[in-house]
Amino acid sequence: MMTAEIAKTFLEFLKLAPRYLIALGVMAAILLFADDKFLQSIGVFEFTRDNRSALGLTLVATSALFLTSLIGDGATLFKKWWLKRRRYLQIADRLQRLTEDEKQILRFYIAENTRANTLRVDDGIVQGLKASGIIHLSASMGNVLEGFAHNINDFAWDYLHAHPDLLSGTTNTYRTDKRESYF
Repeated sequence: MMTAEIAKTFLEFLKLAPRYLIALGVMAAILLFADDKFLQSIGVFEFTRDNRSALGLTLVATSALFLTSLIGDGATLFKKWWLKRRRYLQIADRLQRLTEDEKQILRFYIAENTRANTLRVDDGIVQGLKASGIIHLSASMGNVLEGFAHNINDFAWDYLHAHPDLLSGTTNTYRTDKRESYF
């Protein structure tokens, strides 16, 4: 029964946030490496002398756990950066291969200097641009005839401003599905 409690306590220790591990490691390091006069003045000299091996083990364990936590956080950040970079490269590649119909939709954003366009959701061209991550549905309010608001991806917006020649095609028109008001 005692072994199960020790194992449970150890597992709870492993779940501690890194900031607690740092604090525990710093306390162990101070007790291990501080001057004897300092330890006597704060009243922990005998405790330190009697528990030196436990303090050393605590320092090694907390250092290892903190280092593991840092490596894990670094790997997570790298993975997020890599996935974002890969997604941006996919969007850039897709922008290099636009059809004339897709260019007409994207020309609206650039010509009107707006990040929003009203497009029908039942249109295959719109769905293709959405699937590529170039535009996305930005509002759930709309109607079937006129369409719904679609925003352009920030990366695509910047990329098209840097490479306006990508929108050159057989026409110079742009497209929106928003109807003019009769009133």
